Amino acid sequence: MDILKNITKVLKALADENRIKILYLLNEKKDLCVCEIREIIGLSQPTISSHLKLLENSGLVTYRKDGKWVNYSINPVLDKRINQMLNNVFSIIEFDEIVKKDRITVNEINRKNLCKS
Repeated sequence: MDILKNITKVLKALADENRIKILYLLNEKKDLCVCEIREIIGLSQPTISSHLKLLENSGLVTYRKDGKWVNYSINPVLDKRINQMLNNVFSIIEFDEIVKKDRITVNEINRKNLCKS
């Protein structure tokens, strides 16, 4: 994929407050499942899954299966310039009151209690 098409796809993926929050949470905790993201952000499971699919299609997010969980994380092989852009976005939003609250919640969340089958 050429550079212009790739950056356009990434920027379109970033053009949503909830997707930016999901990326921020993944940056904080590394691996999160849909139920954890749903609990923190407060959107429905289908909406979270839709956002994650878009982030995955843009190359920003990957997933791996771990037993009954599907763990999402920021793509570890992101272009270093894209990764730097994400880090710049995170540094801009880290003082937002909702983001501060979400950061505390993501570090306290216990998936074993939350994601019961």
